[in-house]
Amino acid sequence: MSIQAWLNKLFNKKSGFFLILLTYSSCDFISNKILSKPIVQVEGLQLTAQGFSKELAFKLKDFDALSAKDPKILSVFKEKIINAFVIGSFINLWFKDNGLSLSQDELEKELKTLLSAYPSDAVFRELLSETRLSYTDWVAKVEGGLKKKKLLAALNKNASEVTEEELLSYYNDNRTKYEQSESILLSHILVSDDSQAEIVKKLIHKQNFTAVAKKYSSAFNLESKDVYGWIERGYTPELEKAFKLRPGDTFGPITLAEGIHLFKIIEKKPFKIKTFAEMRSRVLSEVLALRETARFTA
Repeated sequence: MSIQAWLNKLFNKKSGFFLILLTYSSCDFISNKILSKPIVQVEGLQLTAQGFSKELAFKLKDFDALSAKDPKILSVFKEKIINAFVIGSFINLWFKDNGLSLSQDELEKELKTLLSAYPSDAVFRELLSETRLSYTDWVAKVEGGLKKKKLLAALNKNASEVTEEELLSYYNDNRTKYEQSESILLSHILVSDDSQAEIVKKLIHKQNFTAVAKKYSSAFNLESKDVYGWIERGYTPELEKAFKLRPGDTFGPITLAEGIHLFKIIEKKPFKIKTFAEMRSRVLSEVLALRETARFTA
C-alpha cells in the first residue's frame, strides 16, 4: 500500500482527532496512552500521536483556521511528516549499520555557525518562538540535516568520476533545458499621465533618451538610471511588438502595472540553444545531483 493510500485510510475519518490534539494536546483529558500511541514505526523508532500532532501544528502555523482544516492541505502535510520520519529513521539505521556517528563537537560547530547568522541570541530566541519550535526540536532538526550530509558524503566517497560521454549524453537528452529565449534589453521612462506621456514621446525623438528620462521619469535613479531590464518573448502581451523593432528604436506609451512607460530598445538577443561548452558546469552539477539522489534513494 502506498504512503498516500495508507494515510487516507488512517486519517480519513480521524482528521478531527488530530486537529483536537493540535489545540488540546496539553489538556488533562488527553491521556498519555493516546499521546504515546505510535502512528508510524520503523523497527524500534516510533512517531507518536503527540510527535505527529506537534509536527502538523508546526506545518500549519502560517495557515488561517479555514485552510488548516482543508482536507487536501492536511493530506499533503500529513504525508510530508510521514515521509520525513521514515527517511530520518532510515538514516539513523544506516548510521548504526555502517558504524557512523555524529560527534557532539560536530553538532556544536554546526549550531555555532547557524547561530552566528543572527544579530544576537535574543533575536534568535524571538524568531524561534515565532515558529512555535522548541530549542530542543530545532537542535534535533539540525542534527538530522547534518546526518544526511554525512551520509551523502560517505556515499559519494567511492563514487566513480563522471565521464565526458555521460555529460554529453545528458546534455543531448535535455537540450530544451538550455534554451536561451529571444530577449531584449530596454530603457524606459515612467510618467504619471497620458498628457505627460505625449510630451515625452515628442522629446525622445529629438533629444537623448537618458537625458529625457533623468528629467521626466519617476523611476530614474543613480544606480540603474533608465534601464528597465531584460525581458523575454512572452513576458507580457503589451511588449510583444517590441521584438519586431531594432536596437535604438523607441516605442510607447504603454500602460503596465507600474504606470505609463515609453521604451527604447538597447540590445537584442536571438533565440538559441546554448552549447555544451557553455553549459558544461551546469550539466555537471545536475548529473552529480541526480547521482547523489539515486544513491540516497537506494
